[in-house]
Amino acid sequence: MGRLSGSTALVTGSTRGIGRVIAETLAREGADLIVSGRSPADVARTVEELSAPGRMVHGIAADLGQAAGAHELAKQALAMVPRLDILVNNAGMSYHEPFWEVSDASWEEQTNVNYRSPFILSQHAARHMRANGIEGRIVNFSTIGARRCHADTVAYDAAKAAVETMTRNMAWELGPDRITVNCVAPGPIGDRPGARERPGLWEEIRPYVPVGRVGSGADVAEAVLFFCLPESSFVTGHTMHVDGGYGSGLPENYPRG
Repeated sequence: MGRLSGSTALVTGSTRGIGRVIAETLAREGADLIVSGRSPADVARTVEELSAPGRMVHGIAADLGQAAGAHELAKQALAMVPRLDILVNNAGMSYHEPFWEVSDASWEEQTNVNYRSPFILSQHAARHMRANGIEGRIVNFSTIGARRCHADTVAYDAAKAAVETMTRNMAWELGPDRITVNCVAPGPIGDRPGARERPGLWEEIRPYVPVGRVGSGADVAEAVLFFCLPESSFVTGHTMHVDGGYGSGLPENYPRG
């Protein structure tokens, strides 16, 4: 019996990368799961791999680049299970492009995936939690780029900064219903999708991380787990940086070549 036994969690973007590790971590603590991703084949594979005796695992393929996809995911999820206790808005994406080259389509997709869809999913989840008296947990995702910009990712960083603001507002409004809302902002995480396409990147970054290593999906998942546990019921409206101190330094602290 884990600390989340009897709970059901929806984790978006959970067929790979950090989201997959989050789903595995919540399942380890006894939660039933709804996993989601864009690819039906990846969703089916994840359901099969995470299923175990005594654990229910459902899967829903969804495109969160469109508002309609977020609404449909929420409706399907809530129709599948008797109760939803935890929502983890992990899904995210970005395009690396200079500010003056960001198209309307690119801006809309990045904003929808990173901000609007979490807003929509949180609305559906909060209504369900309030109606059923569930002391729910909503965990959003930001980035250290919301405080210290990444190069050529203005739409992504701006959307994630909006998520942090949304987290505070949601926490204030949902607190009376005993629904907590918090946010995780990962820093240099080595097993993110796409990291393998940039060999040598983490060796370049490592000297800038005070703890001396890059992070893992497990580091992020443990932060998410903390926000989902009953013991964290008095913690809401916060953004936790999981970055090994990467975002805390001033330029003079960094090594020079």
